[in-house]
Amino acid sequence: MHRSRRRALLGNTLSTSLCAITLLCATNAYAQAWQPDHPIKIIVPFGPGSFPDIVARVVGEKMGVGLGQAIVVENKAGAGGNLATEAVVRAKPDGYTLLLHSVANATSPALFTSLSFDPLKDLKPITQLAGVGNVLVVPPALPVTTVQALIDLANKKPNGLSFASGGNGTTAHLAGELLRSTTKAKFVHIPYTNFGQALTDVMGGQPDFVIPNIPPTVQLIKAGKLKAIAVTSKSRSPMLPNVPTMQELGVSGYEVLSWNGLAAPAGTPDAIIERLHAEAVKALKDPKVRERLAEQGADTVGSTPAEYDAFIRVETSKWAKVIKESGAKVE
Repeated sequence: MHRSRRRALLGNTLSTSLCAITLLCATNAYAQAWQPDHPIKIIVPFGPGSFPDIVARVVGEKMGVGLGQAIVVENKAGAGGNLATEAVVRAKPDGYTLLLHSVANATSPALFTSLSFDPLKDLKPITQLAGVGNVLVVPPALPVTTVQALIDLANKKPNGLSFASGGNGTTAHLAGELLRSTTKAKFVHIPYTNFGQALTDVMGGQPDFVIPNIPPTVQLIKAGKLKAIAVTSKSRSPMLPNVPTMQELGVSGYEVLSWNGLAAPAGTPDAIIERLHAEAVKALKDPKVRERLAEQGADTVGSTPAEYDAFIRVETSKWAKVIKESGAKVE
């Protein structure tokens, strides 16, 4: 009787082990075998010609070669990136609809009071693709050349100094709010609906400063129409190599990046995520891709899905605190 029980137990153990091995082999085979049979779509939350759009097209084109299918970019701007995000969240989780993920997905939970989705729960990170810093610029006539001088001047004035942005919740707005929160300086936010007009007004001397993305500002700096004080990335920008970082100028821990990555709807099989990740990283290692992104002032990344997920959660937490302190809301 004991021998019979041992045989039964051994049989069950072998059966369980064989099932596990079969499942593992099937998973590995699926990871190797997943091959898209029609074009993949990347939905970009911003308009054609924007930095995220360029990232999606440059990386997507190279990924398509590796996947054997064209990658089509669809621009779906509006609602601070939420229209595009919702379209991806509601899409079938089969690897054929991806989101050009951005910093907007880290700020939207705190900025919008009635989101119909949760970016952290309803999206599955694939990889961070690239990031580009912002630059603090002032009118040429403003008598400051460092961040500390800007802070000192603001604190001497009864009403402080004003900073412009393209509207509540934009990167330029939150970069200014983070600077105010970090330094406790007397800065007042002035939102614009037309960011081009904001830059024009800063060049004219009022508002006092703005912290826009680097690429569209470089020529204005080189022409002497704006004075660059500091970049917001951890390291200096190749587009502005002589401009120090905020941290170099004593603003400890200050970093603002306009970053982009790829994400898929929650529920997308891990095997598909792994294949997409592998092709994205391969694309980012291509010299021509790196060169084209560097022309936009971007640093390429290529993190793992787990690393990207951790990065997003840190960013979401950081911006939630800044947004709460500033009282910023977008309806």
